[in-house]
Amino acid sequence: MKKNGLLIFVLLYLTSCSSNSEVQSADKIDAAYSAGLTELSDEEYPDNPDISVRHPKYIETTMDSIEFLQSDVGFTLVITPENEGDDTVKLNGIRLMEFIPTIPECSKGDEYMSLISVVNQEWNRNQVKWVGDELKKATSKVHTVNNEKITRIDLARNCLNSYLWELFFYADVDGKDKVFYHAWFNFPAELYKTLFDKRNADDFENYTNYLETWRDPENLPLELSRIRVQQSEVMVPCSNRSDEMYPLKGERKKKQIAIIYPETYTKMSDFHTDSALFATFSQPGFYNRKDPRTTELGRFKTLNNVQYRLTETEHVQHDELRFEFSRENGEVTQFIFGGIQFEDLPTLATENANSGSQFSMGIGNHPFYEDCIAHEKLCSKNNPYFGVLLDGDNNWLDSHKIGIDGPLLHRDLKNENLIHVWLLSFERHALVGHYIVDLSKVNR
Repeated sequence: MKKNGLLIFVLLYLTSCSSNSEVQSADKIDAAYSAGLTELSDEEYPDNPDISVRHPKYIETTMDSIEFLQSDVGFTLVITPENEGDDTVKLNGIRLMEFIPTIPECSKGDEYMSLISVVNQEWNRNQVKWVGDELKKATSKVHTVNNEKITRIDLARNCLNSYLWELFFYADVDGKDKVFYHAWFNFPAELYKTLFDKRNADDFENYTNYLETWRDPENLPLELSRIRVQQSEVMVPCSNRSDEMYPLKGERKKKQIAIIYPETYTKMSDFHTDSALFATFSQPGFYNRKDPRTTELGRFKTLNNVQYRLTETEHVQHDELRFEFSRENGEVTQFIFGGIQFEDLPTLATENANSGSQFSMGIGNHPFYEDCIAHEKLCSKNNPYFGVLLDGDNNWLDSHKIGIDGPLLHRDLKNENLIHVWLLSFERHALVGHYIVDLSKVNR
């Protein structure tokens, strides 16, 4: 078992990142900012994966604008309707700082790692939901739009550039929350830059070309010892189940529409070529089959070995795995992720894998999807999680070009020493690898 004596202290420290000091800093912004809201019709967004699962009123619901007002505890978001009969929706106490790409403490002083950190946080989606009691706290009342009571609100910083964000309203249909409103908006640039500068004590202009226009960083060495202290390393047995099909449930089922090539597939290894194509994610933030996204999934053709590493950050021990793959020409790709405690992962049967924990590629990233409580507790300044792709010389590789978004993880339902590692494809459209790592003989 790991030594977790200081875990409570560290958790309190992480939580404090999003508390008073951050809020007070944000509250010094003496201005109000607003943005118009844009909805897309089915003609404008024919490849929308939500078409099969959305609320009947999705297309006919409209709103006008979103405003950001300073408050004593973060920001108040005011969503103004177009129709007089609809409520003006208010979300109170929103801590926008935690949405802003952040240079983790471990990256400071390393110009290249700082760049890779903020780039990967911006290039990965962070969607946060307010539901149940947390929605009641944030709104203070039940809001009604298009004669539907809002049961959940989501705010998302999508992965295209600094200013492209999204807003969702949900309503109950037969006991399930279904999205009945989805809008896109340009987050106010001046506010974003101000928050970025305050968050990072660094000038946004140093990163503008990367965060505004998706400029690709160079492929240079990443020094992982800056992120964590490695205590031990051992080769571990791993079963490669990529010659099987992944469970078509949940997000994977609705996103089948986004898989362009292969046109037919019966197993995950069918994707292990550089010919695999997916619908790209186009501005302002929608899946587009007319602009196929190329991949380099042939890098995962052959699994050579897997190493387990025990590591430490801030006196807390974490689990780390390093996968080594090679393509047909022998070119090596390393897939490394850590800063996780495997005992915190859900225990699931393989057929329920889509309910596993999804992590993105980057350093200190928030998950793709989380609730508002988890979002405020997790601080990207000190989050120990990281996930990277490296070549054989330890140079950083852009996971988006290669075609994966990160690992999906869970423990085995029958044997908790077995860790299931699934590869999330580009935009999480598919699962393109499944590996079962056996840690039964590892001294943890």
